[in-house]
Formats: sequence, structure tokens, C-alpha cells
Amino acid sequence: MRIWTRHADAQKAVSTIKKFVEETGTIPAELIKAYRASMKNARPGIVARFYEKLTEQCPEAMEYFVTETEKD
Repeated sequence: MRIWTRHADAQKAVSTIKKFVEETGTIPAELIKAYRASMKNARPGIVARFYEKLTEQCPEAMEYFVTETEKD
């Protein structure tokens, strides 16, 4: 796990996710787990940037990062 310390880290994660979704239609479980762990340790503004950019660039991937509780 790498701790995100800059907005560029969140953007890089979104770019990686987008590439996986475009090429394979899914995201590896290990990557999802690592990104979730990174978000737990990142500043709220960086996490917000991640969700903002993910919504803009690859909205179909949101389902991998929203828990069942958050979906309700």
C-alpha cells in the first residue's frame, strides 16, 4: 500500500483504474484493496479528488469503491 499525499496520486490511481476497465472490463481485486487502504490513510481532500476524477473519467468503476452501506 502506498499512502496518497498529493492530488496527483489520486489522479494516477484513476488513470490506472480507467486503463484496466477499458482493457479488461474489470479491476483486479488486489488493486481495489490497495486503493481502499490508501484512501483510509489519505487526507480527505485527496480522497475527494479521487472520487471526483473517477466520476468524471470512469464512472462505471464507482461500483468498486462504494460499499453496500454507502449504496443504500
